[in-house]
Amino acid sequence: MELPEGVVLLDSLGDLQLDNTNPILVCGSHCGDNGTFARKLKNCHIKAVFLNNAGVGKNQAGIRGLAYYQAENILACAVDHNSAEIGIALDTWNSGIISHTSIQAEETGIKVGDSVKEAVSKIINSITSPSKTPKNKDVLSLAKEEKEDTSKADLKKQTQTQVDGVNIIVTDSITFLDGKNSGDIVVCGSHGGLSAGHYAIKHGIKAVFFNDAGIGKNNAGIKSLELLNDAGILACTVNCMSAEIFNGQDSLNYGIISVCNILAKSRNIKENMTVKEAIKCIGL
Repeated sequence: MELPEGVVLLDSLGDLQLDNTNPILVCGSHCGDNGTFARKLKNCHIKAVFLNNAGVGKNQAGIRGLAYYQAENILACAVDHNSAEIGIALDTWNSGIISHTSIQAEETGIKVGDSVKEAVSKIINSITSPSKTPKNKDVLSLAKEEKEDTSKADLKKQTQTQVDGVNIIVTDSITFLDGKNSGDIVVCGSHGGLSAGHYAIKHGIKAVFFNDAGIGKNNAGIKSLELLNDAGILACTVNCMSAEIFNGQDSLNYGIISVCNILAKSRNIKENMTVKEAIKCIGL
């Protein structure tokens, strides 16, 4: 498959590296943010990004990142979660349909209903058009920028707490885990797609609670649960309308279980339980 020059596909924002030189990122991750990922993308020289709207969800958390990307002068679009599988960049590229745009994207002529490929073409055409604006020109700029330190605490934030004596880790993203999390019970704000599941397996955690991201196309928002079951990891998703995506604490406080894998069911965890009720079952 041949991509236009300057375009990179990544299943997860967690895979983006500082030495990236491609200014347009088509990513399988959700479009939730609190500024953390917007700063990371800026430091990694991204000028335009396409992400999944994750069912939009509670308090429109699935598209909250658009404002943060706009603030960092990064053109941003969210694709409909029923048009492309969350966690799968190739499907976002091949099938993604724009559902929400930042102001900068609108100024470039990108509209709701455009395909990702059409939107990328508009970005590329904008830098060759006689009527291009400085903002549009910046989209594909590869001017050298100083590399900032992305090892700040907010990029790897984890909180340890207890629920009825059961120790758990709360984090906004599964990508914030590391080797020290082996054997942990994790409540995170990530979607439950395959890319998130691979991070859970990589770090050898005991159990994990994800956001179902509206479930979406081909059940992509919960697709990791079977994979994790095969890996011996208890896994559940919470309904995206019960808890904000990219907000682990909200999942702990308000998350309502939408889907459980077989290992979770074997511990008497059921749909419509709260996350805290489910954690008590794990501790029994």
